[in-house]
Amino acid sequence: MKKFTLLMALLLAGTFTFAQTVPLKVTFKFLNIVEGYDHDCKTEVFIDGVSVGESATVKESKGCSFPVNVAVGNHDIKVVNYALYEGNWEEHSVANNYSIDCTWEENNHSFKKESKLFLVYDIDSQAYVAWKKAPKIKKPKKSKNAEG
Repeated sequence: MKKFTLLMALLLAGTFTFAQTVPLKVTFKFLNIVEGYDHDCKTEVFIDGVSVGESATVKESKGCSFPVNVAVGNHDIKVVNYALYEGNWEEHSVANNYSIDCTWEENNHSFKKESKLFLVYDIDSQAYVAWKKAPKIKKPKKSKNAEG
């Protein structure tokens, strides 16, 4: 009976090791939205090509944060933002006539512990991405008035 109990304990411990996941908190927001173009949007996270979760539907101006679970280890990650346009969800991309691409990918990212991913989509320029804390975005310097 002791051997059986020991065997069951080892199998149970092995199951927890293989199934271990860590939380990933994804935050996205938009800057410089043109008036009248504040679309409903949502963001979806793919790990190794498989969808692992998506955000609630929110206005671009609001943005949001949402959690997904990722298995411990190295994985390819892809984050895609979708806009609701005329009743259809479409990728927020230049190919779909948006100002910037709102898809981000990284290959072979190591997930060991809880992670935070921040995506800031600046409609006037580009997407900014940072792990751990929100990216610092440099605002353009105001030009001095020569007359004044």
